[in-house]
Amino acid sequence: MKTKFLILGAILATVPFTKSFADDGGDLFKANCGVCHTVGKGKLVGPDLKGVETRHSESWLLKWVKSSQTLVQSGDKEAIKLFTDNSSIPMPDQALNEDQIKSVLAYIKTGGEPVMAATNPVSTGPDAITVAMQKSTVDKKDSGSLLTLFSFSEYLMMFLMGILLIIIYILSLSIKTLTEKVKEANKA
Repeated sequence: MKTKFLILGAILATVPFTKSFADDGGDLFKANCGVCHTVGKGKLVGPDLKGVETRHSESWLLKWVKSSQTLVQSGDKEAIKLFTDNSSIPMPDQALNEDQIKSVLAYIKTGGEPVMAATNPVSTGPDAITVAMQKSTVDKKDSGSLLTLFSFSEYLMMFLMGILLIIIYILSLSIKTLTEKVKEANKA
């Protein structure tokens, strides 16, 4: 039983480190928000975030994402209503900086589509070729092989987490064996 808690603790302890490797709003959304929220696909644990930028100001959203309960406890009427409308389940505070939160908001604003950087800063908008190239890049990433699915740093973090889990497992077996030997020695 203790082994399960140790493994769970090790996994939870590594989560903050994996967040820093996200490259864009889509990655950040998937890593931090996607478990509880969707963009245009209905409510999960938390509300669907499609159109959230029209319901709340950016400054309010920044405060909400950083610490929803701080806003609720301050008496903010929007925060209290949102909290109670969602079964009074508190949204966990997010360890994201303002630029990362804005990147997630941009991703949400596009309806959950990746936000592409402009390839021609002089242009007033992307042409059809640029849009097609960007879509092709996104499609390749989505349908890529396992080797191209994650970045090097993500593979490195997964490898380190695997090693950590193996170490925890070996330590738990050692502790169990030592405990049994101590019990046997005490009986003798």
